Amino acid sequence: MSALPEKSRAIEGREVSGSLQGVSSGRAGSETSPSKRRFLKSVLLTGAGASLALALPAVYASGSPVADKPTKSTTTTTTSTQSTLKLSRIFRLIDPKTGAPQISDFQDSAPSGSTDLEVRMKHFTEIENFTFLGYVLSHELGDPTPRPIETIQGLTVPDAEFQSLVTAAENDLLGDEDLGDALLDNGINWEHFVASNNTLLIPGNPLKITDTAMQAKIDSLDLITEALVAEVNRRSEAEAKGRRRR
Repeated sequence: MSALPEKSRAIEGREVSGSLQGVSSGRAGSETSPSKRRFLKSVLLTGAGASLALALPAVYASGSPVADKPTKSTTTTTTSTQSTLKLSRIFRLIDPKTGAPQISDFQDSAPSGSTDLEVRMKHFTEIENFTFLGYVLSHELGDPTPRPIETIQGLTVPDAEFQSLVTAAENDLLGDEDLGDALLDNGINWEHFVASNNTLLIPGNPLKITDTAMQAKIDSLDLITEALVAEVNRRSEAEAKGRRRR
């Protein structure tokens, strides 16, 4: 495995128990949005470089099947005009019914690709895009009022350790920026858990790996991150409705 930049090693080497740190702490005193966005962009770009390095020793095979990820509900149904240069299926849109900025659903199907490794690399790039777009939107909303994370209430994930964190976080109250910080923490962990296990991919099913215990953690981070983005979307919709009433 190629050596990682110091910052990427520090992010990827976090303890699993810290993955919901942003949710469980309910901390206050967030930095201003512009500075956070600049910092986040540098972190995510560093993570992307690390992901490419991690991918190099992986086994190549053809095919891009649908992944058998745990089932979840989706709510975003609107579309957005996309650039022909865009490789990711993740995008930001304005819901024409509410006028609210939204982040598109994360796709259950595997992205296209001529090899399994290409499919898997596009997959973790979509994870990064999904995380970053949700983070930026949460900071644009910026309401500091502590509120429950409604979309994680009763959420079930396959890994026991992550399940205990989700259950504890059901009682937390977070403002929009703290919600975004929790989303960032989980999304970056999700992306790095995927990118660190490219050598274990299952030929013909590249979004899955042979280590079932690690796959359960990946699936858990997937479900948690998607729930947090859904909460950002929900709050964005509520904010748009409030504007229309004024």
